Amino acid sequence: MKIVCEDSLVPFEHYFLRRADVADQLTHSGTVTDSLILATTALDALAKIWLHDFPETEKELSRHYRGGISESIRLSQLLKQFAQEDPGASKVAVVCFAEDWKLFRPEDSALAHQLLDKRLSNHPNELLRVDELPKSYLDLPLDDLERECPQIAQNPKLHRIAEEYEYGAMLYKFYRCPLVHSSKSSDRTHGFTCGEEIMYYWSYVDKERTTISFGPNLITRWLRIVATNYVQLCREQGVIPAENLDAGLSPENNLRKLWSKL
Repeated sequence: MKIVCEDSLVPFEHYFLRRADVADQLTHSGTVTDSLILATTALDALAKIWLHDFPETEKELSRHYRGGISESIRLSQLLKQFAQEDPGASKVAVVCFAEDWKLFRPEDSALAHQLLDKRLSNHPNELLRVDELPKSYLDLPLDDLERECPQIAQNPKLHRIAEEYEYGAMLYKFYRCPLVHSSKSSDRTHGFTCGEEIMYYWSYVDKERTTISFGPNLITRWLRIVATNYVQLCREQGVIPAENLDAGLSPENNLRKLWSKL
């Protein structure tokens, strides 16, 4: 096993812990959008570094996902791997999943409603019904969700779709990407959640869908946990994090392809 100097691990961990600290400072100062950009991109960077440092893990995931792993699933897998003890890191946004299931597969509406009925208010008074938000505390890890709704486990395609509603995948698709590429929040999210909460809210754009929000301090909590646990794995395996990682390899290859066609 390679002997790794502790001095090569401490700065790496400190870099990401510092990202979390700065993100929390931005939240405290009211600059929540910048906080979310910093925290989610740092988590995504750790996910990319993880699969670079552990190529066998990348191969295993690629085989499991039949030839490749998407960035959203990569981030979801990172949280499930390195924040296993965190109560929320591996959960599915069940309300978002079930609403989309009902929307895109109306023939399965009865099954989707079984998930929604216990999570949405059924109060006969519409005004009182609106006052009661969907219950995020009833979100579940995918294994538990499949016990509640066995049809998900029985359909590999549906199981694969459900994975895209795990919190890590949602963070990538509806936080990291919209904020980084468009400097705008996604219509699937809202900005009312504080601290370390996860909260659903009614959509102002699409009445058939509920929006979700992750508290900014929750994301930085996950960032700290993942960074520390990842460095511990590297320490145990004798791995230097991000060693020989060329962050510009993809655009370099694209340029090479352009030149080869001239």
